[in-house]
Amino acid sequence: MSNYMTVDELLASKNLTREELELHRDLIEDCRKNEIKITEYCATTRENIERMADILDDVSGKMVALSVALEAIIGEAEDISIRMIPEHKFHRA
Repeated sequence: MSNYMTVDELLASKNLTREELELHRDLIEDCRKNEIKITEYCATTRENIERMADILDDVSGKMVALSVALEAIIGEAEDISIRMIPEHKFHRA
């Protein structure tokens, strides 16, 4: 949340009187509690995104390996199918 003012920073920038602070005490406390929750949720979200990125990297690597293996299998299958063609079906020039 470094791009945003904290509740306390915002309050300090407004130069509120003690009376104003007291008048809005409940609202200010709610805002402080919400700020703590938001900070925790942001941290959890960041951790989840990092975990998802790691998992996607792993999946991506496995997909590349799978693609390479599949290409090898396709190549082998083509070789086998060519070898299985009866000799009399080949046309020689």
